[in-house]
Amino acid sequence: MKIKPKYILMIVALIGIVLFGACRTKYKPMLNSDSGVQLKSISIIQAQTEARSAGKPLFVFIHASWCPTCKKMEHEVLVEKQVGDTYNSKFINAAIDIDSEDGKKLKELYPIRATPTLFFFKADGTLAKKWEGYATLEKLVSLSAEIN
Repeated sequence: MKIKPKYILMIVALIGIVLFGACRTKYKPMLNSDSGVQLKSISIIQAQTEARSAGKPLFVFIHASWCPTCKKMEHEVLVEKQVGDTYNSKFINAAIDIDSEDGKKLKELYPIRATPTLFFFKADGTLAKKWEGYATLEKLVSLSAEIN
C-alpha cells in the first residue's frame, strides 16, 4: 500500500499545528495547593503594600516559564504542608515571573543570576535575604526562621 503525499502533508501539518499550540500555552505557576504555600500572582508594589499593612514580612518566589528547576521546586517543595504552615502564617507570599514587567523591575533593583530566586523583605520593604536556586524543604524552613 502506497501512502499518498497529500496524506503525509496533512499529518505533518496537523502535528505542526498541535506543537505550535502547545508552545503558545503560557506556563502559570501552581499558585495554590491545598496545603502548601499560598502564592499570589500580584505586582511587587501590591505585595509590598499588603505586607506593610499586615505588618508581615514578604516572601517573593521569582520563577520563569522556561525554568525546570522552578517547576520542580513548586511541585516538590512549595506544596509541602510544613512549608505552607510556616509561610502562610508568617509571610505575605507572592510569585513573580522574571520575564514580566515586575520581574524586569526587580532585576534592575537586585541582581538576579538564577531562577528560581527567593526574596525575603521585611515588613517595611527592605530586603532581608535573597536565595538563588533550588531550595529544599529544610532550607526554606531555615530561611523563614532567619527573617523577623
